[in-house]
Amino acid sequence: MKKLLMLAFAMIAPSFADVTETIALSDAEILGVIQAVNQAEIDSGNMADTTSSNSDVKSFARLMLKEHYNAYAALKDLSVRQNITPQNNWLSDKVKADEEKHLESLDRQQQGILFDLDYASHEVEFHEKMLRLWDEKLIPQAQNEELKRLLADVRSAVVRHLEEAKKLKASLGRKK
Repeated sequence: MKKLLMLAFAMIAPSFADVTETIALSDAEILGVIQAVNQAEIDSGNMADTTSSNSDVKSFARLMLKEHYNAYAALKDLSVRQNITPQNNWLSDKVKADEEKHLESLDRQQQGILFDLDYASHEVEFHEKMLRLWDEKLIPQAQNEELKRLLADVRSAVVRHLEEAKKLKASLGRKK
């Protein structure tokens, strides 16, 4: 009986994940996701800035810190002006959990060029995911017009960050 129950759960779990990805987000939940993304990049940037000895990695990390602090401030300003309190949700929780897992692996396992390559690779992957998230979920689901404009502005920053991360990764690949 126990095996049958486990088999049933194993068959249902993947479809549950698909369903949660189709659940619409409110504007408050979208703000919660943006807040989680900014915090993830701030945490990652701080770690790279303090851990890496590579000037290009440090420069990129400081750019991420500056721009994500600015985005965080813009988010807070919009939140206050529009009276929308950011809310955590399944997606913001996933962003936080994924980033915590990545930071743990960076902290425990990598040093020197291995740290730098892992950080740069992760930044490319992270910004590619965020670009898809913005295009497929956040922008289409936003209801508040000012939030839509903020998302569009942030999207252009995500594109810039992705290109910078790709350049960083390519430059590090030549320094192995």
